[in-house]
Amino acid sequence: RLKKVMSHIEYNNAYFSRVQATMKDILRSSESVTHQYLTGRGGDRRTYIVVAGDKGLAGAYNASVLNLAYETISQRKEKKETYLLTVGLVATEFFKARGMQPDIETTGAVQDPSLSNARKLAFDIFDLYDDDLTDEVYIIYTSFYGDTKNRPVIRRLLPIVRGDYEQIAAHKMSDIIDEPSAQELFSLLVPQYVTGILFGALVQAYAAEHFARMNAMQSATRNADEMLKKLQTQYNMARQAAITQEITEISGAAEALLHGRED
Repeated sequence: RLKKVMSHIEYNNAYFSRVQATMKDILRSSESVTHQYLTGRGGDRRTYIVVAGDKGLAGAYNASVLNLAYETISQRKEKKETYLLTVGLVATEFFKARGMQPDIETTGAVQDPSLSNARKLAFDIFDLYDDDLTDEVYIIYTSFYGDTKNRPVIRRLLPIVRGDYEQIAAHKMSDIIDEPSAQELFSLLVPQYVTGILFGALVQAYAAEHFARMNAMQSATRNADEMLKKLQTQYNMARQAAITQEITEISGAAEALLHGRED
């Protein structure tokens, strides 16, 4: 499973990099390009998507990402208009136990990090943003790529900021012809961009969860083996002591019988 999902991560990163490069080319070639997701609204209404597992037995995987999410959201507890979307049964139960009812609950997506599940999640985000119910959207998940591998991270989904493309390598083209237009092409790429981030987050969270579970099982197996060795040693020592005691008793009885005959 881990090897299979690693290939998905590589393919998604390659596709996502190409989409980002194309969007940078459009923004660089045409300053007139605008989009409702490109310009910040200046408000303080936020939406958080928290990605965790559907089950436990994964070491500190769930605890790490959920504690980061809870700490981040709790800092805004007194502020209004904070929406919470949970992906994974563990995340849903975690926040409910702390008196925070998720606005949208999604289960099964972390065990099936498909593009269709990412699109469904993206539609929920677009609906909130298009209906002017939120100003910023963030996703909190466990990364499995780059310097943040196996660590929980927070990433902004919306709005898209031009500064996000500063480190992106653009295509080496002197003249770019956008058909039908730069504006229409950019409008088509933005949903793909957001969906790509969501799909990448789901895939990385899936890989990180299985990696953590594999390490937890290996650690449990190693601890069990060490305990068995200790118990086997204790058993051998107890057995040897019992045998020694029996030999001692037999020798003592024989000695007593020998002295009795001599008397």
